[in-house]
Amino acid sequence: MTLQELIKAIDELSYNDLDLLWRHMDERKHQTRPAQNLKPEERIRRLDSAAAALREGLTQEELVDMTQAMNNEYVEPPDEDQWKD
Repeated sequence: MTLQELIKAIDELSYNDLDLLWRHMDERKHQTRPAQNLKPEERIRRLDSAAAALREGLTQEELVDMTQAMNNEYVEPPDEDQWKD
């Protein structure tokens, strides 16, 4: 399952299932992750490798466009739960 497929599946969850998912994610957030036990040099090497994989196949122009898009002003999306009963 790709991340996009996972996001789509999450969008289709009921409020009860979303609540269970949030609880699960909150519990996982507090678990120790293996990367936290690595030396800083190895963590940086892994981050560099992941960044290189993300950049792979992109042109310099595409990278510049992505950087500009990320640096644009952020607008908080409306809270849709505010209008639901």
